[in-house]
Amino acid sequence: MGCDVSSIPVNVAADESAHSDTDVKERIELGYGSIALKPIAKTLSMSLKMLEIASRYNIPCFCADLTVNPLMVDWNKNIAARLSPLPGLSIGVIETNGHQNYINWDKMKSYHPCDNAYWSNIHEGVFNLDEKFYSESAGVFKGLVC
Repeated sequence: MGCDVSSIPVNVAADESAHSDTDVKERIELGYGSIALKPIAKTLSMSLKMLEIASRYNIPCFCADLTVNPLMVDWNKNIAARLSPLPGLSIGVIETNGHQNYINWDKMKSYHPCDNAYWSNIHEGVFNLDEKFYSESAGVFKGLVC
């Protein structure tokens, strides 16, 4: 059984312990004010189910990763860019830390089909997304054979 956080006077986010849409509903009932989605780890379809439940209750979501490679960061970034902002913010949120944990991050970035794009780099703590980001889906589908 989870811990009731409804009496805490700040927005407490349900972290990666929310694995399913059922978990999201339970966390909301326990007073959690936002939900961490992990579209990379929990599959996109489950993340969308989790988002749907949270949306029914007007609970904002953000994306978190699992110290993933640059292309997977952009997979998450595609989802995060389309979420409503957390309370008090004006943009969607993504937690990412691969650049802090992988020794060869720059080499890994060089394998990304859009590694030189402006939106692929953090500027003062923010990924600045532009029309090209959206029109190319951050390059995550480039090179796929259909």
